Amino acid sequence: MSVIKSAYEIAMENTKNVSGGKESLEASKYKTEGKKIVSQYLDDSIEDIKAEIKEYKEKKLDWVKDGILDALLANIVLPVNEFSLGKIRKAGEGLFGILKDTKKLGTMLNELEHFYKEYLDERERLTEAVKQQFGPKLRQKEEELSRQLGSPIKIDPASDPEYTAFLRNNLSGLEKKYNDVLKRVKDEIRNIYKQK
Repeated sequence: MSVIKSAYEIAMENTKNVSGGKESLEASKYKTEGKKIVSQYLDDSIEDIKAEIKEYKEKKLDWVKDGILDALLANIVLPVNEFSLGKIRKAGEGLFGILKDTKKLGTMLNELEHFYKEYLDERERLTEAVKQQFGPKLRQKEEELSRQLGSPIKIDPASDPEYTAFLRNNLSGLEKKYNDVLKRVKDEIRNIYKQK
């Protein structure tokens, strides 16, 4: 017969190798505060990250900055469209509040702007090419449905599962290529940050 363990006993077994000292808990707390600052910054509740972190000193300041860096980099992603670029730009601009080498950062953000435009243009070209390539197959489906139903049918490509799977498959290759470059840019930003 097996022994039934209490939730407390199971939790103690699962965490027996976890060492969480006071300092790691404090670091986690201040990193979370840094992430909250970024959230407020991106929601336009605060305007200047640098002004928000002035009250922190020494280790606490480093931890807050670590949280800010993580949160800002998490928001620097490939844009879906022109509209989504605003938040991404703002996340990039927020880095000026924690990085020392603002000249290098400015150059990188300028290059990122061109990178995003190139990505959106390429994404649009690819989407158009997929529509053109899939067009005959879609028209064939429309004709077949029109014959079956006795009235003209128009299929929206976005509602066709076969088309969306084909498009998603093509876009995933493009996104992988651009995400690899974006990851290198983020790594470079992390390196600039480490040069405190």
